[in-house]
Amino acid sequence: MLESADYGRVRLLTLARPDALNAMDNALYWAAADALAGAATDPDIAVVVLTGAGLAFCAGQDMGEMSASAGDSRGHGFPAFADGLAEFAKPLMAAVNGVGVGIGATMLAFCDLVFMADTARLKLPFPTLGVAPEAGSSYTFPTAIGMQQAAYYLYTADWMTADVALAHGLVYRVVPLAALLEETLALAARIAAM
Repeated sequence: MLESADYGRVRLLTLARPDALNAMDNALYWAAADALAGAATDPDIAVVVLTGAGLAFCAGQDMGEMSASAGDSRGHGFPAFADGLAEFAKPLMAAVNGVGVGIGATMLAFCDLVFMADTARLKLPFPTLGVAPEAGSSYTFPTAIGMQQAAYYLYTADWMTADVALAHGLVYRVVPLAALLEETLALAARIAAM
């Protein structure tokens, strides 16, 4: 569901529901929220990197479970995950290996540095679903990429390619998929050493 691996002072958190393109269900929201909270208070961890397993970074909300709390006594994990992203006080990075839809795109505006595979794409699907933008993206996206560009993607739900995301400043670097994790972890290690 969520895999965690430490590389020195860098913690790699991998969304690991590859059969569902890493769509977020309640269990994964809570696992990611708990992992961020744990990394935030762990003195041995200086940087966290988020990535996805398989072909996708994160396909957004698992639509089959959208309104369910899946029996978790704490309720739905989306608010805890969104708060965890917003409040994370250490460097937060992402290695976007494939499609990022919904929360798979909106979480990037909370990251300090984003590496993106040259074949990856992003989508803010909210107008096609008839729902408001999530995770504060009506604020974070204009802040990250400018009002006009944010309005375009938030109102049209068009795909954003890696090169466009780079040009708009949403990502730091676009690299070939084969080099994505290695390059991201290398910079994370440099930052963690400081």
